Amino acid sequence: MKLKRAKIIIKGIVQGVGFRPAMAKQAVSMGLRGKIYNTRDSVEIEIQGTYETVRQYIDQFNTFIPENAVISFFSSQEIPPVLGEETFDIIESSESGPTRFSIPPDIAMCGACRKEFYDPQNRRYHYPFITCGNCGPRYTYMKDMPYDRNKTSMSEFPFCEQCSNEYNDSSDRRYHIEGFSCPVCGPAVEGFEKTVEALSDGRIAAIKGLGGYNIACSAVDFTAVQKLRDRKRRPGKPFAVMFKSVEAAREYVKLTSEEENLLASKVSPIVIVRKKDDSGIAVNIAPDNGYLGIMIAYTPLHQLVLDRVNIPLVMTSANISGDPLIIDDSKAASGLAGIVDVFLTHNREIYKRADDSISYIYKGKEISIRMGRGKMPFPVKLPQKSIKKIIAVGAELKSNISVVSEDNLVTSNHIGDLGTPDTFAHFTETVNEMSRFYSITPDAAVADLHPDYESTSFAGEFAGEKNIRLIQVQHHYAHFLSCYFENRLSGDAAGIIFDGTGYGNDGTIWGGEIITGDIHSFIRKGRLSLFPLPGGEKAIHEPWRILSGLLSSEHFLDACSWVDKGILENILRISGNRTFSPLTSSAGRLFDAAGALLGFAKNVSYEAEAAIYVEMLALKSRSEEFIPIPCNVENGLIEFNSSVLIEELYKRKTAGEEISDLAKIFHNSLIEGISGMAHGICLQNGIDQVVLGGGVFQNRIMLAGTEKKLASQGLRVFINRKIPANDAGISVGQAIYGVYNA
Repeated sequence: MKLKRAKIIIKGIVQGVGFRPAMAKQAVSMGLRGKIYNTRDSVEIEIQGTYETVRQYIDQFNTFIPENAVISFFSSQEIPPVLGEETFDIIESSESGPTRFSIPPDIAMCGACRKEFYDPQNRRYHYPFITCGNCGPRYTYMKDMPYDRNKTSMSEFPFCEQCSNEYNDSSDRRYHIEGFSCPVCGPAVEGFEKTVEALSDGRIAAIKGLGGYNIACSAVDFTAVQKLRDRKRRPGKPFAVMFKSVEAAREYVKLTSEEENLLASKVSPIVIVRKKDDSGIAVNIAPDNGYLGIMIAYTPLHQLVLDRVNIPLVMTSANISGDPLIIDDSKAASGLAGIVDVFLTHNREIYKRADDSISYIYKGKEISIRMGRGKMPFPVKLPQKSIKKIIAVGAELKSNISVVSEDNLVTSNHIGDLGTPDTFAHFTETVNEMSRFYSITPDAAVADLHPDYESTSFAGEFAGEKNIRLIQVQHHYAHFLSCYFENRLSGDAAGIIFDGTGYGNDGTIWGGEIITGDIHSFIRKGRLSLFPLPGGEKAIHEPWRILSGLLSSEHFLDACSWVDKGILENILRISGNRTFSPLTSSAGRLFDAAGALLGFAKNVSYEAEAAIYVEMLALKSRSEEFIPIPCNVENGLIEFNSSVLIEELYKRKTAGEEISDLAKIFHNSLIEGISGMAHGICLQNGIDQVVLGGGVFQNRIMLAGTEKKLASQGLRVFINRKIPANDAGISVGQAIYGVYNA
């Protein structure tokens, strides 16, 4: 019998997902001989047998790869046979070569482990660290690649005899799976009973989770939630709620089949869904909000807690004053001591932070708001190899890092807002980690135009130290590029890019822009008309100030009569002074102004709070009315006259019209006006494709209404789905610019 031997090289997400055991089992079942092993950037297989059997293994390869593997590269070549080989073996990993975008993300508890978890006869019954090749921690407990047990935090927990037998038994489903354990040899929890008791009694607990600590309390106890808000100094921002199952969640929220599938998926993100009326969820979890962010217990430890307390729990990230998610036990003990009453910990170390991913369903498909646990880091294939190696440092808010090498682009996990020393330290650590993990020595660093962004300053210093090129990309163009790239567009497109703040090419504050462009450049064609921000940053926190430049003086004093008159008169004095009141075209700030006009009579305590208030009001109305808004041409730009809209809303409110109808009319008028502007710009420039980007398009009324209106005008509309439309997508847009223009 003539033997054939082939060498197969596979790259992608092929480590930490049970890939080698699956490949080995298939080879053995087909009577093949050879070996399989990890390298830093791939899995390599050598198979030997008859010509027909080797050919069959290669041809049918994609039919037996494990479910969580993602293949980005496959090659096979014939090599000389090895005489006398009798077995097919999984052998020791090779340390050679660079890491190439193959780090597996963390995956929620799978069905097979869940079945064992609930089986009283199984030795892993109720074991809080049950896992297998199809689920469990990966990225969060990895030291380095290749993915072997000794390079994870499980290196501290040697196999017991039974686990060792499972690891070496080719018929066992944990055959050569690196991260599993059992109650005899694995990590252990501390404080479980006290935590269950505390949560049941309305107290607050810290729980050491998968990618960091969580803070938990009863989600049906108003007093417990308020206590958490007071201690955490989080007066209004919605909390996420964790349920023990999809079935349990149905009692409190309205779920579509697509939302249920997403909740139960291997990523198991937080999903934004509609609350039921009088659901029993404490009203202060998401004040004045018709939506609720929910998730299903995704680790066995969370599942144990939820099963025991048998109530939904607030489950929020444990951090201090805007700092990063806590992963260190000693920092948790000191930093959370004044917030929580008890601690539920374990002795498995967390090496890397991973905030929960956040998504919602739009037209039956997922849209990502935050890419975190279960999704990141995740490689994206470029249509062609990049000549340069790129590092893109993102924006100031919702910070993350993107790197490019050859035809791979990968974005880091969520870092946060670069407003504290600890978050900035986390940012710099991530830059170093990404460079090391992916063996990248950048040729260019790409940053935002804003001179005061910490990320921009860092990129400038980094480029100087490394003697590489610094490229700065305008904020809204980066939003445009992230959507343009995700949808694989070519040629010119128009972009409606609406967000809170972005530094413009002219040094002013942009935020309500219509541009045209492609992968290389853009031209600003239209905008919302300019209005002042009295006190600059202060106007973001006190949105009533913005009305001073959108209403007449008399109407401003009346609309904001709840504010001290002396303060109002001072605001009017500085409103026309550009030193104290910079001009902006920001859609986010226009929403803030509408919120202040329609009853948001307080300071903003979290990003977009006033805008969300307007959206929630509008959801209560079915009005299809809009106010026709005149468009002017100013310095060659088509302008939507924002003052006319706010003045008309003021007059209608004064006349006694329902504020929910006015909120909906505000949305309708903005949609009608910007869609008309974009349509005209497309006609003038021979363009038929429009991208919608920026955080304002996370507003479902704005997204659906603008998409529908543009489509009715014969335009093709494209949106972000995998890459967030908010500032979490900026680093991707920057990286794409670097790829094609560095």
